Amino acid sequence: MAGLIGALMLDSHRNIASTVIPLADKAAEQVDAAVAAKEAAVYDTERPALSLVDQPHPHIVPKSGSAVHPPATRFKFEGESYSIQPHVDSSVYHGAQASTRLLVQPAGESEAQWSQTYYRAFADDPAQKPALDDLARQLREIRSSAGLGSDEYLELIAKYVQSIPYDKTSFDSGKGRQRFPVETLVEGTGMCGDKSVLLAALLEHEDYAAALLDFAPEKHMAVGVRGPGNTFGDTGWLFLETTGPCYVTDVPDSYLGGVKLTSEPDVITIGTGSKQYDGARDVARIIQARDSADAAANSLAASAKRKLLTRSEANAINEKLNAAYRATVSLRSNAVDSKGRPVGTFMDREPAIKWVDRNVWWL
Repeated sequence: MAGLIGALMLDSHRNIASTVIPLADKAAEQVDAAVAAKEAAVYDTERPALSLVDQPHPHIVPKSGSAVHPPATRFKFEGESYSIQPHVDSSVYHGAQASTRLLVQPAGESEAQWSQTYYRAFADDPAQKPALDDLARQLREIRSSAGLGSDEYLELIAKYVQSIPYDKTSFDSGKGRQRFPVETLVEGTGMCGDKSVLLAALLEHEDYAAALLDFAPEKHMAVGVRGPGNTFGDTGWLFLETTGPCYVTDVPDSYLGGVKLTSEPDVITIGTGSKQYDGARDVARIIQARDSADAAANSLAASAKRKLLTRSEANAINEKLNAAYRATVSLRSNAVDSKGRPVGTFMDREPAIKWVDRNVWWL
């Protein structure tokens, strides 16, 4: 039995190591081009700054083109399988494709002010409203059929966006550029900035307070939501990862290459709605159970090795170790595979807190 226990713990460690989420690098091409544009701009401090409509900026002018066929995204939420099929007008998609990604930074404007204007241009372009309306219709139908409350509905929206495959090709090439939400929908993939802008736009549409958290030094972007709980740094926002299924407030330990999120992000407010997220207390208990499982299992296994156990005693210990092992795997934010698809056995918050209450013996 000691050998079985030892193998179980080794498997546990191996699975923990495999759950690191890759860093979703923001569009290098976009950043480089924007920097070049800023450096090349000549400012006249005696003249008023140009308004957004008077200068090149990201915006959609519908343009004719071939028909588009956005892929459906299939995902599981609270044990049920769902599919969301986007519908995007081809002229809107081709207009988004043709849009500039540049926005000149006026003299005296801070990086944070520039970012606020820049990313809101992608999230709030009115040409995208029909596509977002249709997504919201489908999500609301799931909310109604499943009887979801406000917190679960936010988690459902997040799980949908998190389940859109991560664009690892653009990450590997370093040649991605910021997408409009309609582009992410049609292309069926996105990097961290793309998926975060889409999620924030959907949350805004559904009257949640939402923001983008822009980690410039780490070249990463996530979403912030309002609510009581463990906010990220001094932002006042609860952290929400978008590259793969993840609990609200759960910040991955590290990303591809060992990068950790240590900077204070710029906060780009997208949605100022009245709804907030009230599930962070449950998440804190889930994370506590997950993060303490390994040490508890190691202690139990070490103790068991020093004893002669009956079969029933050994079976009872193994059941406890299995519970601890499952906590390290199913309560952990998912990794993505080589094609950017979520993998693993992520357990959503509502079933997870019920599982913790029934099975966690080490708290």
